Amino acid sequence: MKQNAKTQKKTYRSTARRVTALAMMTAAGVVIGFICKNYCTFAMYYRFTLENLGVLISGIFFGPAAGAAVGLATDVISCLLSTNPAVNPVITAGAVTVGIISGAVPRIWKNGSRGAVYAVSVALAHLVGQVLIKSVGKMITFGMPWYGIFIGLAFSAVAGTIEYSVIMMLSKNKQIMRFIENR
Repeated sequence: MKQNAKTQKKTYRSTARRVTALAMMTAAGVVIGFICKNYCTFAMYYRFTLENLGVLISGIFFGPAAGAAVGLATDVISCLLSTNPAVNPVITAGAVTVGIISGAVPRIWKNGSRGAVYAVSVALAHLVGQVLIKSVGKMITFGMPWYGIFIGLAFSAVAGTIEYSVIMMLSKNKQIMRFIENR
Protein backbone atom coordinates (compact mmCIF):
# COMPACT_ATOMS: atom_id res chain seq x y z
CA MET A 1 0.00 0.00 0.00
CA LYS A 2 2.84 2.42 0.81
CA GLN A 3 4.41 1.84 -2.61
CA ASN A 4 1.16 2.80 -4.33
CA ALA A 5 0.97 6.06 -2.32
CA LYS A 6 4.57 6.90 -3.29
CA THR A 7 3.81 6.22 -6.94
CA GLN A 8 0.73 8.44 -6.81
CA LYS A 9 2.67 11.25 -5.14
CA LYS A 10 5.42 11.01 -7.76
CA THR A 11 2.84 11.04 -10.57
CA TYR A 12 1.15 14.09 -9.03
CA ARG A 13 4.46 15.95 -8.79
CA SER A 14 5.35 14.98 -12.34
CA THR A 15 2.01 16.21 -13.66
CA ALA A 16 2.27 19.44 -11.67
CA ARG A 17 5.77 20.08 -13.06
CA ARG A 18 4.62 19.40 -16.59
CA VAL A 19 1.58 21.69 -16.32
CA THR A 20 3.69 24.41 -14.73
CA ALA A 21 6.35 24.21 -17.45
CA LEU A 22 3.77 24.26 -20.24
CA ALA A 23 1.95 27.20 -18.63
CA MET A 24 5.25 29.10 -18.47
CA MET A 25 5.95 28.34 -22.14
CA THR A 26 2.46 29.52 -23.07
CA ALA A 27 2.88 32.71 -21.05
CA ALA A 28 6.26 33.41 -22.65
CA GLY A 29 4.81 32.82 -26.13
CA VAL A 30 1.83 35.07 -25.41
CA VAL A 31 4.02 37.94 -24.20
CA ILE A 32 6.43 37.61 -27.13
CA GLY A 33 3.52 37.22 -29.57
CA PHE A 34 1.73 40.26 -28.16
CA ILE A 35 4.82 42.43 -28.47
CA CYS A 36 5.63 41.21 -31.98
CA LYS A 37 2.05 41.41 -33.28
CA ASN A 38 1.78 45.00 -32.09
CA TYR A 39 5.30 46.32 -32.71
CA CYS A 40 7.13 44.07 -35.22
CA THR A 41 4.51 43.74 -37.97
CA PHE A 42 5.24 45.31 -41.34
CA ALA A 43 2.66 45.83 -44.10
CA MET A 44 0.06 43.88 -42.07
CA TYR A 45 1.40 40.40 -42.90
CA TYR A 46 5.16 40.47 -42.43
CA ARG A 47 6.21 39.93 -38.85
CA PHE A 48 9.45 39.05 -37.15
CA THR A 49 8.63 37.06 -34.05
CA LEU A 50 10.09 34.59 -31.62
CA GLU A 51 6.67 33.52 -30.32
CA ASN A 52 7.34 29.96 -31.51
CA LEU A 53 10.09 29.58 -28.91
CA GLY A 54 7.74 28.35 -26.16
CA VAL A 55 5.95 26.09 -28.66
CA LEU A 56 9.24 24.59 -29.85
CA ILE A 57 10.54 24.04 -26.32
CA SER A 58 7.25 22.39 -25.31
CA GLY A 59 7.24 20.14 -28.36
CA ILE A 60 10.90 19.12 -28.16
CA PHE A 61 11.01 18.48 -24.42
CA PHE A 62 7.42 17.38 -23.65
CA GLY A 63 6.15 15.85 -26.90
CA PRO A 64 3.94 16.67 -29.88
CA ALA A 65 0.67 16.87 -27.91
CA ALA A 66 2.16 19.36 -25.45
CA GLY A 67 3.66 21.38 -28.30
CA ALA A 68 0.31 21.45 -30.10
CA ALA A 69 -1.52 22.56 -26.95
CA VAL A 70 0.97 25.35 -26.27
CA GLY A 71 0.85 26.41 -29.94
CA LEU A 72 -2.94 26.61 -29.85
CA ALA A 73 -3.10 28.48 -26.54
CA THR A 74 -0.27 30.85 -27.44
CA ASP A 75 -1.77 31.84 -30.80
CA VAL A 76 -5.34 32.26 -29.59
CA ILE A 77 -4.47 34.19 -26.43
CA SER A 78 -1.93 36.49 -28.14
CA CYS A 79 -4.45 37.20 -30.92
CA LEU A 80 -7.15 38.09 -28.43
CA LEU A 81 -4.79 40.43 -26.58
CA SER A 82 -3.38 42.14 -29.69
CA THR A 83 -4.70 45.26 -31.40
CA ASN A 84 -6.30 43.03 -34.06
CA PRO A 85 -8.16 40.42 -31.99
CA ALA A 86 -9.26 38.23 -34.90
CA VAL A 87 -8.22 34.59 -34.58
CA ASN A 88 -7.39 33.10 -37.97
CA PRO A 89 -7.93 29.30 -37.95
CA VAL A 90 -5.33 28.68 -40.67
CA ILE A 91 -2.66 30.66 -38.83
CA THR A 92 -3.62 28.91 -35.58
CA ALA A 93 -3.27 25.57 -37.41
CA GLY A 94 0.27 26.68 -38.35
CA ALA A 95 1.10 27.31 -34.68
CA VAL A 96 -0.30 23.89 -33.73
CA THR A 97 1.74 22.30 -36.54
CA VAL A 98 4.92 23.91 -35.21
CA GLY A 99 4.28 22.17 -31.87
CA ILE A 100 3.45 18.80 -33.43
CA ILE A 101 6.47 18.71 -35.74
CA SER A 102 8.92 19.97 -33.13
CA GLY A 103 7.71 17.22 -30.79
CA ALA A 104 7.54 14.45 -33.37
CA VAL A 105 11.06 14.76 -34.78
CA PRO A 106 12.91 13.87 -31.52
CA ARG A 107 10.57 10.92 -30.96
CA ILE A 108 11.10 9.59 -34.49
CA TRP A 109 14.84 10.34 -34.83
CA LYS A 110 16.17 8.93 -31.56
CA ASN A 111 19.73 8.07 -32.55
CA GLY A 112 20.90 11.45 -33.80
CA SER A 113 22.99 13.91 -31.87
CA ARG A 114 20.99 16.28 -29.72
CA GLY A 115 22.11 19.31 -31.73
CA ALA A 116 21.18 17.75 -35.07
CA VAL A 117 17.79 16.55 -33.82
CA TYR A 118 16.93 19.95 -32.36
CA ALA A 119 18.10 21.73 -35.53
CA VAL A 120 15.94 19.52 -37.74
CA SER A 121 12.99 19.93 -35.34
CA VAL A 122 13.20 23.72 -35.43
CA ALA A 123 13.83 23.88 -39.19
CA LEU A 124 10.99 21.52 -40.17
CA ALA A 125 8.57 23.13 -37.73
CA HIS A 126 9.33 26.56 -39.16
CA LEU A 127 9.20 25.44 -42.78
CA VAL A 128 5.87 23.64 -42.51
CA GLY A 129 4.06 25.54 -39.76
CA GLN A 130 5.43 29.03 -40.09
CA VAL A 131 6.40 29.42 -43.74
CA LEU A 132 3.89 27.19 -45.55
CA ILE A 133 0.71 27.03 -43.43
CA LYS A 134 0.82 30.51 -41.90
CA SER A 135 1.73 32.04 -45.27
CA VAL A 136 -1.33 30.41 -46.86
CA GLY A 137 -3.45 31.89 -44.05
CA LYS A 138 -1.97 35.32 -44.66
CA MET A 139 -2.59 35.02 -48.41
CA ILE A 140 -6.23 34.04 -47.84
CA THR A 141 -7.03 36.50 -45.07
CA PHE A 142 -4.82 39.50 -45.71
CA GLY A 143 -4.07 39.19 -49.44
CA MET A 144 -0.36 38.68 -48.95
CA PRO A 145 1.38 38.33 -52.34
CA TRP A 146 2.90 34.94 -53.19
CA TYR A 147 6.45 36.27 -52.88
CA GLY A 148 5.71 37.05 -49.23
CA ILE A 149 6.57 33.40 -48.58
CA PHE A 150 10.22 34.25 -49.24
CA ILE A 151 10.12 37.17 -46.81
CA GLY A 152 8.56 34.83 -44.23
CA LEU A 153 11.28 32.28 -44.99
CA ALA A 154 13.97 34.88 -44.30
CA PHE A 155 12.30 35.90 -41.02
CA SER A 156 11.95 32.23 -40.05
CA ALA A 157 15.60 31.53 -40.82
CA VAL A 158 16.71 34.27 -38.43
CA ALA A 159 14.10 33.43 -35.76
CA GLY A 160 14.79 29.69 -36.05
CA THR A 161 18.52 30.26 -35.57
CA ILE A 162 17.89 32.30 -32.42
CA GLU A 163 15.34 29.78 -31.10
CA TYR A 164 17.68 26.86 -31.80
CA SER A 165 20.46 28.64 -29.89
CA VAL A 166 18.18 29.17 -26.88
CA ILE A 167 17.02 25.53 -26.96
CA MET A 168 20.64 24.31 -27.08
CA MET A 169 21.57 26.55 -24.13
CA LEU A 170 18.61 25.20 -22.14
CA SER A 171 19.50 21.61 -23.00
CA LYS A 172 23.02 22.12 -21.63
CA ASN A 173 21.71 23.32 -18.27
CA LYS A 174 21.75 20.32 -15.92
CA GLN A 175 19.06 21.68 -13.58
CA ILE A 176 16.63 22.35 -16.40
CA MET A 177 17.20 18.94 -17.95
CA ARG A 178 16.78 17.26 -14.54
CA PHE A 179 13.47 19.11 -14.14
CA ILE A 180 12.31 17.96 -17.58
CA GLU A 181 13.49 14.38 -17.15
CA ASN A 182 11.80 13.99 -13.75
CA ARG A 183 8.40 14.14 -15.35
